[in-house]
Amino acid sequence: MVSLELDPDEQNALLNELTGLVLESAPTDWSRIALEYKAIGRHVQVGAGAKDSAGNLIQWSPPDESWQLLWRLRVGMHRKRLGTWFSALYRLSPPNTYEIVYNRENEPQWNSQPSLADFLEEQSNFPRTMANTPAWFPAELRTEQREQ
Repeated sequence: MVSLELDPDEQNALLNELTGLVLESAPTDWSRIALEYKAIGRHVQVGAGAKDSAGNLIQWSPPDESWQLLWRLRVGMHRKRLGTWFSALYRLSPPNTYEIVYNRENEPQWNSQPSLADFLEEQSNFPRTMANTPAWFPAELRTEQREQ
């Protein structure tokens, strides 16, 4: 994979763009919005939620471009030999304060399990050394020494 590493300023610019998109589409009277993005290879699962000021869930879907921005962030945060994150949880609070938590080590809770082909693609696109390959990865990928 061609390196498209984003520096911290570029990462923040993508997150600010994401925040703008979410704010433009946010439901009225929202008090909290969350986006979750999980991926292994081409196996991607996303989820979104919003709450109103009383703490009740609100029906809401973010623009599709939100998921594209999170994919670009995932690609741009790949580091040689370390890989990239497997999931991210983005939370937005009024007026425009966000936080994001990245998971680089633990297996996400999947709705449906990724296939071996998804893991192989993950290792091809976001190579990591054996020392940086989690124990929950398929054995076939944990036994090969990856020094790319």
